[in-house]
Amino acid sequence: MPCFYAAAYILYGRGNVMIKRCLLSIAVILCVLFPAFTAEAQTDTHTPKEAEVIKYLRQGLVVFLCFHGAKESNLDKIKADIRDVAYNFIGSVEAVYVSGDDKKEDSLRGKFKIQPNETAVFIVVPPGRGVAKLAGADITKTNLMKTLVSSCGGGGCGSGGGGCR
Repeated sequence: MPCFYAAAYILYGRGNVMIKRCLLSIAVILCVLFPAFTAEAQTDTHTPKEAEVIKYLRQGLVVFLCFHGAKESNLDKIKADIRDVAYNFIGSVEAVYVSGDDKKEDSLRGKFKIQPNETAVFIVVPPGRGVAKLAGADITKTNLMKTLVSSCGGGGCGSGGGGCR
């Protein structure tokens, strides 16, 4: 049902027709292809990191959800790349990190089908749809930027761009 409301808002809200068409296309794709946080957001049984993601999504922010193994050798580089990309979208993108050795987050890993020793970054956009997954060597600054921009429909992310928000 939240997808219906999003589509109605896009169709009947004010704004540029081309941007609305682009957003409607993205909304339809997201509603059909990706799992949602929206149904779970109505309960209070969330892990700490899941609650953090939901909080950011409710604020209309895009979330880089980074799952990493406890012994990930490139974690500092991955965090730096995520930070650099998020800096280009200040106020529109937040990062949440989930360690593989954090047993409290097993249910969140299960929802994204991630093993504790696996490293992956999901880009999650409001209202709570995962639009992309980068794993292993694909987690680079260039790939993060390209994927984020394409996920936002080319209009940019956040309040100033009119893409994801």
